[in-house]
Amino acid sequence: MNEILSMLREAGFEIMKAYYSIVNDLTFINAEPDDYLGISSFKEMLGIALKKPTKLNILRILAYPIVKLKPDTRQLMVITAKKIKEQSLQNLERWG
Repeated sequence: MNEILSMLREAGFEIMKAYYSIVNDLTFINAEPDDYLGISSFKEMLGIALKKPTKLNILRILAYPIVKLKPDTRQLMVITAKKIKEQSLQNLERWG
């Protein structure tokens, strides 16, 4: 993960949050992008599902305990970053 973080910093990003997450299919339908940033507990997930009570969201909330009982072995790198500066071109003299 350190290599990815250093590449993002070199590209002008400020790293706000970086962690490994298990792979699960708990994305919510019709949720706002800001809702995903604060998900750190089951209570917050339940709040999103109650705000957007689609059939798929309710089923995913019901499946959450099963997913936690048998965690997946794959992981995702989750990185939240903010662009703080634009990249600039550097002159490179080849024959000098």
